[in-house]
Amino acid sequence: MPARRHALVLLALGVAGGCGVSDGAVAPPPHDPARGLRGVDLGLGFDQVVVPGDLVPGAVNDGTAPVDISVVTQGGGRLTWTPGRNGGAAVRTPVYAEQGPVPAAAIVVRTDPTVPDPLDPGPRDLVVGVDFRADPATAGRPEDDGDNLVQRGRFGDPAQLKIQLDHGVPSCRLAGTLGEIVVAGDQPVEPGRWYRLTCTRTAGSVRLRLADLEGTTEPREWTAAGDPGEIVFAHVPLSIGAKVTARGRIPDSTGDSTDQFHGTIDRVVVDVR
Repeated sequence: MPARRHALVLLALGVAGGCGVSDGAVAPPPHDPARGLRGVDLGLGFDQVVVPGDLVPGAVNDGTAPVDISVVTQGGGRLTWTPGRNGGAAVRTPVYAEQGPVPAAAIVVRTDPTVPDPLDPGPRDLVVGVDFRADPATAGRPEDDGDNLVQRGRFGDPAQLKIQLDHGVPSCRLAGTLGEIVVAGDQPVEPGRWYRLTCTRTAGSVRLRLADLEGTTEPREWTAAGDPGEIVFAHVPLSIGAKVTARGRIPDSTGDSTDQFHGTIDRVVVDVR
């Protein structure tokens, strides 16, 4: 296994604007090593002092990859700070709208195109994970027909990683030089409940793991045999909460779906091992 070469980079893009300490502010929790963010390539814990309801202007990478993190919106969508599961902050995505423009918003992670992409898995093992609490299921619209949690690459691209809720059912898709591997759960998650969803690629298989963070039951796992091959993105943006184009923009809902996740997101991890 090759040694890590990435320097530790912490990026806070605009987090001071409108997010100072005040009455009602959410303070960051004490550092919890169990959150597992400091030794990964991309780790978003949202562990900063914020004011619930304020707009999310960016995020802090607690991992090792030098990245640029921003927020993109469309149709009046917005990301706002909200109390997280561990007493810190989390990100609230737009609520579902039955009519009118589709409100969409996503966190977008970009890598420097002038250097090798630190988030390119290639043939190596890969772990992608997110903590989330979903809104009640909606009927869906042609412009809002999915619930993307973490995605890099689009369907039909040479490479893709995606963890999502499909009608509330968790699933993971990895695509590379040898094809695609899809692994899915067998039932929807319960709305309003915190879960940790993790997709792991190791030699010869892809494993999906769902842990109920509010219960005492053992995590559930599903495994698909096979290898998607080398997964190479070459600096395609990674998005959290909704789908984006190769330019890091949310698709025009008149011609493409946004796949907006409706709910709360905390603790995002992408680890190229």
